[in-house]
Amino acid sequence: MATDVAVVWGRPGKGLDVQAVLSTARTFASENGVELQLLDASSVVNGDHLRSAAVHALRAQERNSMRSGSLAVELLMYASGRRQIKEAMALMGLSPRTERVAAVIIGPGAASKAGALLKALGLEPLSEKAAAGGVGALDRLDVSTKGAAPEQRADLALEQVALLDIEK
Repeated sequence: MATDVAVVWGRPGKGLDVQAVLSTARTFASENGVELQLLDASSVVNGDHLRSAAVHALRAQERNSMRSGSLAVELLMYASGRRQIKEAMALMGLSPRTERVAAVIIGPGAASKAGALLKALGLEPLSEKAAAGGVGALDRLDVSTKGAAPEQRADLALEQVALLDIEK
């Protein structure tokens, strides 16, 4: 599984026109031969959280065990730790209230396309630290941090991603 995966972070200028952003993202993905998933960054712990979800989604695709019909939706389900697409979208999908966006690009040259994607979507580039929800995202994802040492809390998101495979 040598598919390129890149995570890029951005902020909309004046509020988020979700339909316009999603339409632009579909066009960008088609024109660039990549898969894209856009998420509300406040529900993302860090880049490792999304890279892990991408690896699991790619593995499910490779094994013909995807629950959804698309790699992007599969990634969303893994990232959210939810088996139901509607629940995953409610937790991590974009909305007019989204203030920071996490974009996952999957495909050849993914990292080299990150800047062009942000520009096409009209997003101001952000660092992971400025954009990701951090351990606060665990509350939004309903992941218990009870008993976890502070330095281990981010790893709980990775465990949640992996647990979706076990729950199949």
